[in-house]
Amino acid sequence: MNLPKSDICLALSLRRADRVVSQLYNEYMAPLGLRITQFSVLRALHFKGSTTASEIQTILTMEQTTVSRALKPLIRDGYIAVAEGASKREKALSLTSTGETLYQSALEPWREVQDLLRSRLGQGQDDALIALSQEIIAIKQ
Repeated sequence: MNLPKSDICLALSLRRADRVVSQLYNEYMAPLGLRITQFSVLRALHFKGSTTASEIQTILTMEQTTVSRALKPLIRDGYIAVAEGASKREKALSLTSTGETLYQSALEPWREVQDLLRSRLGQGQDDALIALSQEIIAIKQ
């Protein structure tokens, strides 16, 4: 179907590309029992240290329900520790040693997908993709 450029839905275009990218990352992470959303949470905790679910939501620009779905199995399986937070409503989250080990193990398949996407996109396209993503995110901030 050949539509004029002005009739191509930008949301659909982005969502289709996101699905392909997510499927690739999920495929590579599957042997570790991780999805890319869970890896992103582990990565945020690795760099941030102790933080809250709402801060992870902000850092990763994720919906609250998506963060909750990613956190539940990671907490259940002992990869993330939950402690008393600054307020009674929020809990402090941090990686356990097992969680840090899982994160470190996941870096290899993550890098493999990164390299695959960069090579398939071509020279400089990764920089363009990152810049465009940041511009789009800035619309809502």
